[in-house]
Amino acid sequence: MEVCGVNSVFEALKAGRVSKIYYSDEKGIEKVLRIAKEKKIPCYRRKMREKVCAEVSPISFESVDAIAKKAIAENSFILILDNVNDPQNLGACIRTAEFFGCAGVIIKRRRAVGITEGVVRASAGAVFHVKIASEENLANVVKKLKKLGLFAIAAELDGEDIRGIKVDMPCALVIGGEDKGVSKAVKKLCDEIVRIPGVGKVGSLNLSVACGIVMFEVFKAKQLENP
Repeated sequence: MEVCGVNSVFEALKAGRVSKIYYSDEKGIEKVLRIAKEKKIPCYRRKMREKVCAEVSPISFESVDAIAKKAIAENSFILILDNVNDPQNLGACIRTAEFFGCAGVIIKRRRAVGITEGVVRASAGAVFHVKIASEENLANVVKKLKKLGLFAIAAELDGEDIRGIKVDMPCALVIGGEDKGVSKAVKKLCDEIVRIPGVGKVGSLNLSVACGIVMFEVFKAKQLENP
């Protein structure tokens, strides 16, 4: 996979995934080139629109069991993205998940966007630092996580005000896709359905913004349990 952009390439370098770097101008990427030199990664100048690009090893998907084990050990949360189709939204959600110390992100294998260069860029390289699983049946994933002791929460417009909900850790947080939200099969398995309260005339938020707000509430719950 080739990824472009200073942030994406820099994070890929830190994660040890870069095999080659291409750049059009040294200005503004001095740190990237210095680290590449230290790691003995070949760098080539070439004409291109982007300032810097890199060849990186493909994203290796983790198992649900590995992510669940991490969530339980850290008393943390897992983010499940149900049919997210926009690369910008997926990347932004992964970036926020990594920022809040999410144990891992689980995405839908089909009928949803995968980990593309656009997703890597939108995540600002966070995809290289968080465990990601790709699964076909998310209902089965939620069932498995609940059997392992995780509390399951879904964010939907018809849910309870998230400010009044006690979040038990570790937990699995489900965010639905742009068009249909959380699938019925997954929703009925969740222990709590929550919503973000608002007072404006617009009835909903952008998916990645809503995801970030709900993750922050879960993060606060984690901090209260693990001061």
